[in-house]
Amino acid sequence: MKIASLSLLISSVIFTLLGTSLDRALASQVSNGDASAAGSCESAEECFAAAAQPKERLGNQLTKEQVSALKLERLRLITERFPGSVWAKRAGVLSGVLLVERNPAAAMPFLRAGQRDLPVLDDYLRLWMGEAMLHLGDAKEAAGLFESVVQAVPDSNLSSLVALRAGEAWYQAASCPEALGWLAKAVTNNDKDKDPLVPKAWLRMAACYLRAGQVAEGRTTLKQLWVRFAYAPEAKEAEALLLTNLGGEPWAASSEDHFNRAQSFLGQALHAEAIEELKKFLTMEPGSPHRGSAKLKLGVAQVRLKQYDQARETFRALMAEHVAESDEATVWLARVYLRQTTGAKLLELSRSLDKLSLSAEQKGQINIFAGIWLEDQKQFNEAIAKYRLVTKAGEPATQRAEASWRVGWALYRMARYKEAIEVWQHIVDQRDSDYEPQALYWIARSLTQIQNGRARDVYAQLCRQYPFTYYCQLAREQAPDAVVEIGGQAAPSTVAESPITEVVAPSLMKFAEVEQQPAYRRALELKMLGLEADAARELAALTEQYTRDPDVLMTLSMRLNEVGAYNHALRLARARFREKLERTGGTVAPGLWSVAYPTGLIPTIKTQGLNGVNPYLVAAIIREESQYDVRAVSRVGAIGLMQVMPATANQVAQRHHFPAVTREDLFDQETNVRIGARYVEQLLAQFSGNVVHTIAAYNAGPIVVGNWAEQHRGRSQDEFVELIPFQETRQYVKRVLRSFKEYLRLAGSAGPVS
Repeated sequence: MKIASLSLLISSVIFTLLGTSLDRALASQVSNGDASAAGSCESAEECFAAAAQPKERLGNQLTKEQVSALKLERLRLITERFPGSVWAKRAGVLSGVLLVERNPAAAMPFLRAGQRDLPVLDDYLRLWMGEAMLHLGDAKEAAGLFESVVQAVPDSNLSSLVALRAGEAWYQAASCPEALGWLAKAVTNNDKDKDPLVPKAWLRMAACYLRAGQVAEGRTTLKQLWVRFAYAPEAKEAEALLLTNLGGEPWAASSEDHFNRAQSFLGQALHAEAIEELKKFLTMEPGSPHRGSAKLKLGVAQVRLKQYDQARETFRALMAEHVAESDEATVWLARVYLRQTTGAKLLELSRSLDKLSLSAEQKGQINIFAGIWLEDQKQFNEAIAKYRLVTKAGEPATQRAEASWRVGWALYRMARYKEAIEVWQHIVDQRDSDYEPQALYWIARSLTQIQNGRARDVYAQLCRQYPFTYYCQLAREQAPDAVVEIGGQAAPSTVAESPITEVVAPSLMKFAEVEQQPAYRRALELKMLGLEADAARELAALTEQYTRDPDVLMTLSMRLNEVGAYNHALRLARARFREKLERTGGTVAPGLWSVAYPTGLIPTIKTQGLNGVNPYLVAAIIREESQYDVRAVSRVGAIGLMQVMPATANQVAQRHHFPAVTREDLFDQETNVRIGARYVEQLLAQFSGNVVHTIAAYNAGPIVVGNWAEQHRGRSQDEFVELIPFQETRQYVKRVLRSFKEYLRLAGSAGPVS
């Protein structure tokens, strides 16, 4: 097809996409090629960048369809201004990708040309052409294209995906024998059931069995779908089919089905649904060997939903049954007593520990809970007695260290600073404890309280040994003249994307080998096209191949960060280099700091128009809440990048007159950031700009944090953080504050927070 006719075709598609939703000014801007961006670029590469990643996508003024129209028009201009160039070829391929769903007939010539122009992407081009043919209704042709992917590119990382798509295409072509072969292969390859297309594959397999009169196989497949994917929409379709009494045989779920469905729901943090299934199981199977496990899961799910009264009774009943799970239920009961501030019951339980067959760790945890409650009542000597029991008999060593820390903290609160110093010094002398930075900081604070000039030396020691910790950050604020240099290798002063050529020197030869890998070459080309998720797939496959080469992994993490795979890059960096990046310092490639503290979402955050919210605070919350995983689901059911609870999301949406938000909506990056950032803005306003209280409230809720703030009025911010009674919230606040201050430091705007 000639370029002129392609241009006319794209133009017609653009105006179809725009419809009537754009005003005349915007329509004119798009049809004229957006002279302010694409028309003003000098080189083909600049023009392509403006087309593939238009800055207009970051705001809320254009819909996704309008952004697509803008991209297509700019890509058309590239083919006209720079015909024959590699960028014109890339513009053609990207146009084809954008048109697969919108106008598949128009997409095909672009994608076929791509097989000639960009052969490195042959497997992707075949996949996209298959999708286009499926949209055109030619399912057999689509199936052939999907099947050809692995034949043409044996090392393709699309093998699992194309197996699913080939099965779907053959199903749509009414060719069940072929469909069953591919779908069975697909579900086997996706043994962890992570691909969202897998439940549909199970449903298609069941339908094929039923079409062929294989009723028993169909029933079995539907039952597996209903149990293993209880959370998926396809599970409801499976249930509806099963209830039709296929083959004349009535169907009723077994107790085991309900137990396994509960586990499926729990895997998605759908606790209310899991509770319903667990109750059905317990009613049906009073003598099941899984009864104790089911009751424990039931109680924990009730805790996650803050149904503390119900959880308390569940754990009490489980304790009385004297089964394997009874000991763990006892610890959970103590935790519930602490959350409900029923201290008398908690103390009574702690006094009965000698009569219970709990492990040393379980007894230690309950004694620590009792000590925390006593501290909260300002019964410090009694709290210290509980903690000292754990310092002597607790397991493992980290529990004994925590108890020692708490002894010192109770003494500090009693203004017995010299005694607190002695306790904390013992932690320091043990070395390598997770509590050592904390102990050093509070030794220095205690020395300050008794006006001992040695405090400056201790602050300096802390930052020499643990320069990137939360406590060294505090030390710099307490004694900026004593703590100047960052220990180990200094981090860069600004967060900037690492250049594509940056490789750690010892790994140059090794990385030259990596660069010749087909997956790496595909990743580079996909990145050029702006198809970052696909580029990330290729790079992620390489990380599996080089798991034992830290230098290569360091460079691959930088590449993943560059293509927007922030979650994968950050997890890789933290798994391999966390000690150097977040604790002790050491030699790492400068570009690794951009991986450890991603800034790719800062433009998105800035476009939200937030009042008084530092974008790096939102970035720090994302980093610690989800590690930039858009699909993250917490154990309590919080969703997405900023781990927003669905109920909170709808309250925020209503407050700001946004459309109602579903659970599934929160997996969308833009929606999640918009809701989460607005909630941060709301909390900051509620707590008069106090960042520490805001972070705590983001985790524990504003009501309880308001109570803590009132209870500890007059305390310094560092003391307030240590006084947070919920361990999860206390550690969360420290992590977010540490990340926030690191973001600020790397951006060159370090200073005291709140």
